[in-house]
Amino acid sequence: MKRNKLKTILGRYYKESAVNHILRGIRRPSYEKIIEMHDNHGIPFDAWQDIRTYLQDNDAEKEHRKVG
Repeated sequence: MKRNKLKTILGRYYKESAVNHILRGIRRPSYEKIIEMHDNHGIPFDAWQDIRTYLQDNDAEKEHRKVG
């Protein structure tokens, strides 16, 4: 998942300052929102353990698929 897409999704649930804190790993969404985003947008539960790494790994995996 691209960072911009996740930012848009988070923007449906949180204000911009909270979204930025979540994307920087300073805070996490509430458990209820994590469940809702999983059900509605397919964001894995474990992504929230370290959202920055999840986004980096996900982008790297997509790049690897393009090359291979």
